[in-house]
Amino acid sequence: MAARTREQFAQAVMRRLDDYERGTVRKSLALAGADTLQASAASTSPLGHPEFADLPLGASGKIDAVAMFLDLRKFTARSFWDPPEQIIRVNVAVISELASAVEQHGGYVLGFRGDGVFACFDGAGRLDSRAVAGVAVGAAAWALDAVQNALNGLLELSGIQPVQVRAGLDFGRLDFVRIGSPSGGSEVNVLGFAANFASKCEKAAKAWEVVVGQRLAGLLPAADLTQHPQSPTPYTRHGETRYYRFYDVALGKYLRHIQGVAHQLDGHPVSAVQIR
Repeated sequence: MAARTREQFAQAVMRRLDDYERGTVRKSLALAGADTLQASAASTSPLGHPEFADLPLGASGKIDAVAMFLDLRKFTARSFWDPPEQIIRVNVAVISELASAVEQHGGYVLGFRGDGVFACFDGAGRLDSRAVAGVAVGAAAWALDAVQNALNGLLELSGIQPVQVRAGLDFGRLDFVRIGSPSGGSEVNVLGFAANFASKCEKAAKAWEVVVGQRLAGLLPAADLTQHPQSPTPYTRHGETRYYRFYDVALGKYLRHIQGVAHQLDGHPVSAVQIR
């Protein structure tokens, strides 16, 4: 996934919206032959982490990585009022390009969860965890900025209600497990506290905010962090209570530093970044 500006991101979303509005996507699928459709599917990047794509049923693997959730805020309420066709158009267009933004900044898209993108950033043991954390937060900052300051203006000009985006991240062990039935389908599921807590951070974030869990916060400069008003989260078992904190991140510095990273990566994962 080549580097793009936020304006190019916004234009890509609008092209997707126009295609759906004109029915171009449906007509293309209807007219395409089986061979064309198979070739198109083969050229599409598969979801998931490539290291675990070939896990057999019941097998697992693990990495230490940053887990990220990018989510369209207040989209459930919007779907209550707006026609389903419009919800589908906006959801597919924005979420698809958010996924592309993750990939262009070196992340792996692990799946789509309702109104959001689930992803991870993995240094593969070659890149310091602090650098991986910085790139992941920067990628989230870039995505929020592209929507807020480039896409939403075009949506308003087109008579479409602007969207709101938020992000939650944490760092830790991610376990990849292939789950399914020997006689049916299966998929690689991602388990672990880091992924679960990143999801909680996303739910705690307001629009245009990035909230991170305690382990990821430990990899970032303390000056960039403010403890979230709802923090900490208590966990109690067998009479013992432990606390896990989460933080709002000031995004200005990360947005500045992420500029040029996608160009340097040139479609490669974040582990390809060279630190000198």
